[in-house]
Amino acid sequence: MKTQMKNSLPARPFPGLRLLSVMAMGTLVAACAAPDGPRNVQPEDLRKSTHFITERLFSDLDFPTLQRNLFKHRDACGSAPRFVMHEMETGYASLIETAEIPESYENVVMMDLVQYPESWRSPKRVALRAYSYYYNDDVQQRVDRMLAVVQQPGVCQPENQ
Repeated sequence: MKTQMKNSLPARPFPGLRLLSVMAMGTLVAACAAPDGPRNVQPEDLRKSTHFITERLFSDLDFPTLQRNLFKHRDACGSAPRFVMHEMETGYASLIETAEIPESYENVVMMDLVQYPESWRSPKRVALRAYSYYYNDDVQQRVDRMLAVVQQPGVCQPENQ
């Protein structure tokens, strides 16, 4: 025999809870579908493995030689990547595709450089790691042009190779 307590209500969920859940899900879906605004991509954002493109090691190269190569290329071809030393570091620098330091690196190819000192086991050398927020054939061509400047300064490459 069932006994029911006096003044008890049947076990039904609060009617406003369903409405609140539907509204929360709608807000979440709308936020995911909203178009992206302008991104403010910074160098730290590019240095993630998802934005890594390639790496190279250049023997018999140091930062002063690399900078001379960039000046030589700029004189011969009119432009060259920008060389930027990392603050408070003598062995770390970056090459930035643009002439000026960009506000956002969303559409910029950036290359981090590490200068290794000469030792009895190996000559001076520079390691390079390339990054870009996006990747497609155009970005790969831009990376290849930047690498060509480092390897063959003064040899001008056409923009749409």
